[in-house]
Amino acid sequence: MAAGEGRSFTGGRFALDVGGHNVGFIKKFSGLNLEGTVAENDTGPDNRVYKHITTIKPTEASVDMGIGMGKGMYEWIKESFDKQFKPRSGSFTNADFDYKARSAVTFHDALITSVTVPKMDGGSKDAAYFTIKFDAERVEYAKAGGESIKSTFGVKQKTWLCCNFKLEIDGLETGRVASVESFTWKCSVVRDQIGSNRWSTLHPAKVSTPEIKFSVSYDDHGKWAPEVEKFIVGGEAENQHERGGRLIFLSPDMKRELGSITFENLGFTKFESAESVANGESIMRFNVSMYCEKMGFELKEVDA
Repeated sequence: MAAGEGRSFTGGRFALDVGGHNVGFIKKFSGLNLEGTVAENDTGPDNRVYKHITTIKPTEASVDMGIGMGKGMYEWIKESFDKQFKPRSGSFTNADFDYKARSAVTFHDALITSVTVPKMDGGSKDAAYFTIKFDAERVEYAKAGGESIKSTFGVKQKTWLCCNFKLEIDGLETGRVASVESFTWKCSVVRDQIGSNRWSTLHPAKVSTPEIKFSVSYDDHGKWAPEVEKFIVGGEAENQHERGGRLIFLSPDMKRELGSITFENLGFTKFESAESVANGESIMRFNVSMYCEKMGFELKEVDA
């Protein structure tokens, strides 16, 4: 510890602000590092390869956080899912062992590039976390003023476990869905270099919605098989035959909705039974995959 500099830095004391709102408890953060593009010119008289920096950009940021998020992050995700892309600015602050802010990186005009929902499994006891990634147009580094971040770092995380969920799909029996595989919503971004400015502008491009894959108890196989067959084999696969649905995140008592991911225009792509093993004692399930054209995001309670 250097004299006069206070307590040492630690990797476990930090806070993230988006759009003027603290995002709440975050498990892990990385990114917003500077990265330069190197250009080469080998036309020098001494046959040397000359190098110099042309453009610069921040590396992609990644945040792992639970469902108890602040208003800034929630609205940012919701708007991105709705294709209402509104760039956000904010800051990430590192602190010492006494929660005193020591350094900060401010980011400007950022866009969300992906949101990953963890695997939801009725047999899991693991805590659940979203992984949100975003790109920023530019960043600034600064020494912080020593203010305390304890009030924001200590925000209590709402309990959210991977086993607390239910899946709903229009017209289908989903009461015995055992698990939903992790999936990732993505938005590609492009950078546009303007004049002599080393910082490039950032623009949203293609949005990609993933397939939804889940496992269901074999007791319901007879209810699902005819619907799948009509869609895949029978040709009843037009827009009017597609379905809506929701992945609902529940409180520990499984009675209260914390939030949900909505699915629009779901259609079957795969229907398969789990592997059968002689004398095995595992519960028999079948697996379903469905494409999805659009997703939405909603939380019932949002921190200020």
